[in-house]
Amino acid sequence: MRSVLRTGKVISFDPAQGLGVIVPCGGEEHVPFQTEAVRFVDVVAEGQLVIYAIERADAAVRAVEVRPA
Repeated sequence: MRSVLRTGKVISFDPAQGLGVIVPCGGEEHVPFQTEAVRFVDVVAEGQLVIYAIERADAAVRAVEVRPA
């Protein structure tokens, strides 16, 4: 189930592995994402502000849509 869009900052991104982590504005838990979730740009950079939607599966949370803010 997707949530409303949120704002956060990319704190790590490894394009070779296609994995990254977002820290939400407001200090909630870190949210992982994969390259396939990035929209409107080819890559995102560490420190970049993004807008994202999350998906919860069991106890895990991940970003399923990540776009530049």
